[in-house]
Amino acid sequence: MRAPRSRTAQLDRWRKSAEFRQIALKSAKANLAKFNAAPRCAAARKRDGKPCCNPAMKNGRCDRHGGKTPSGRQWHVVQYSDCSTPAGEAKFNRKLRTQQRYAEQRAARLAAMTPEQRAKHDAWHRSHPAGAAAPRSAARERTRQNAEARLLISPQPRQRLSDPEAARVEAALATTRARLASLEARTTKPTDEDEGIFS
Repeated sequence: MRAPRSRTAQLDRWRKSAEFRQIALKSAKANLAKFNAAPRCAAARKRDGKPCCNPAMKNGRCDRHGGKTPSGRQWHVVQYSDCSTPAGEAKFNRKLRTQQRYAEQRAARLAAMTPEQRAKHDAWHRSHPAGAAAPRSAARERTRQNAEARLLISPQPRQRLSDPEAARVEAALATTRARLASLEARTTKPTDEDEGIFS
């Protein structure tokens, strides 16, 4: 029985032909020349500190060094494309539909949370505002240092934490001190019973 003919048999023969290889080689050389002629990223590589070799985007950075993520006040703000062209309008509508879908999914997740989970979620978002990680970490460190400084310069003594074991030890200590004081008072002022043979 004859094997069924593949739907891509003609395409496979074309890919294996010498003409296709020449076209692919010419296209690869053109892409490589375009890549080499593109301006380089202005960032420094982390591993050795040398300039990045990736092609830069419009803002002078590559996609790994902030080219796709806006900085400053635009951090994590949705960037919509220009609607002056048909392609830009299609991209704008596509991104708008994506953002609407994300908003619906987020609303469904929030509605399914328990009150404890929602409180944790809100507390996390209050302590992690939008922005770069380094400024947020520096702000948390400043807050911690300010709290420690306020405790150091505060004229009021710190309130000790209520611990049952510590309270029991303090009570036993007070009883022992009172007993010691009574014994010392007896030794410094002898009574008639304590005079003995030395009276």
